[in-house]
Amino acid sequence: MASTNSRKKKKAKVSKQKVIGCVLALIEFVVSVLFIYFAISTKVVPMKYALLAGVVLGILPVLVVLMQMNKKTGVVGIILAILVTTIVGYGIYLVRHADKALDKVTGKTTEVTVMNVYVKKDDPVSSINEAVAASYPFGILREKDRDKADETVKQIEDAVGQKLITKEYETIFDIAKALDGQEIRGFVSSSAFVSALDGSEEYQHYSDTLKIILEKKIETVVEISTEEKKEEVPKAAGCFAVYLSGIDTFGSVSTKSRSDVNIIAVVNRNTRQIMLITTPRDFYVPLSISDGSKDKLTHAGIYGIEVSMDTLEMIYDVNLDYYVRLNFSGFINIIDALGGIDVYSQYSFGTPMETDYFTYEKGMNHLYGRAALAFARERHSFGDGDFQRGRNQMEVIKGVVSALESSQLLYNFSEVMEELSNTFETNMTKDEVGELVQEMIESDRSWNVLSYEVMGYPDWGVCYTGGGEASVVTPEWRCVDYANELIQRTLNGETMTQDEVKENAPKGNF
Repeated sequence: MASTNSRKKKKAKVSKQKVIGCVLALIEFVVSVLFIYFAISTKVVPMKYALLAGVVLGILPVLVVLMQMNKKTGVVGIILAILVTTIVGYGIYLVRHADKALDKVTGKTTEVTVMNVYVKKDDPVSSINEAVAASYPFGILREKDRDKADETVKQIEDAVGQKLITKEYETIFDIAKALDGQEIRGFVSSSAFVSALDGSEEYQHYSDTLKIILEKKIETVVEISTEEKKEEVPKAAGCFAVYLSGIDTFGSVSTKSRSDVNIIAVVNRNTRQIMLITTPRDFYVPLSISDGSKDKLTHAGIYGIEVSMDTLEMIYDVNLDYYVRLNFSGFINIIDALGGIDVYSQYSFGTPMETDYFTYEKGMNHLYGRAALAFARERHSFGDGDFQRGRNQMEVIKGVVSALESSQLLYNFSEVMEELSNTFETNMTKDEVGELVQEMIESDRSWNVLSYEVMGYPDWGVCYTGGGEASVVTPEWRCVDYANELIQRTLNGETMTQDEVKENAPKGNF
């Protein structure tokens, strides 16, 4: 009788184990299905990889159920189900995290203008209310960004219930002179115009003498024209051109500001060739909004990324399909997440950055985040300064593209996407970005990334934005013509080498 009861208890225990095993197998199956669904929804996972993962994850729950036929293997099956469910569950978290980051960086159609009210740093007032109560006169620009200045003034007047005293000036330089001469006690302006002052010869680091007593953020829509602007050779299927706008600050990548890096990336997906054309930040050309008046190319970004794009389209024979805004300072964590990047240096040199000092050998260097940023920033070590910095920045971009092609992206996809969300914005859709990433993962052909820097001559010129004379780069139009040739050859499907690009480039003392 005791033996019969023991067998019954043993059988009940085994049955209970089978039930637990089957329930865990079902949970494992549901979690696996969710993982595959979310992975596909990111748009970056190639379907063949998703299907392969689906087959493997689909077999495992069946295996767990079959293992329940035996007590010992049943225990192993339960452990396996718990382990797989835990790992796949964590995978869902990572995939969802990455997907949200991808949503954040793609399909961007807005920019933010930061409108500030400035007074001198030693001014006794600490708020806009105090300044208005003291009847401070404020300077505003007569035309440039006037709509945003008027909107800011109106918001202030509505908030304090009192009229603001304003005086109009032609340029931000005129406002600075008026403030220094105590003709006004403060001014209302976009932070981007103050950054233009900081970059001038006469008012270097002028923002250090100011304090902000009010900040307003105004969001505007980026209006990129889809109409053909040029009589050009049509782009073949699989070809497109992207404007890469780089800022070297720790601020928001959405904020309107000077564009220190101006690169056109012409992409031919059929030949897997990318041609990078970089234009000096101080290129002295008419802006698309300046009615023929010349300015530094970097100042175009103050008026919006569409002005930078339109200005570049005035220079080069290509229509820009997309834009990408990059914050080079934010590249630190991305490059670390990728396990570092390989970057070619034309020179051996060293450069300090904050408390560190980095050295680079002529040739290939494997760089992590801070070292790569220092490499992209440095210009004082070179005879041609900003020109070499532009070349080095393109080498960093090449290194990142190469790292993104590697399997390292898959290992750290969530981390890389999280860092990208703070560093990178584009008007490309999520589907378009996903398609490109899938192509990188699936193809066994590497991208052939070539570069060419357009040159010019150091000069001085009066700038549309500031109104004062500043150091500029007068274009060498032979280089522009050669850049146009490289663009068309890339679009036409012609493959080239970097040596060929360099050998055929215009020669001269620039």
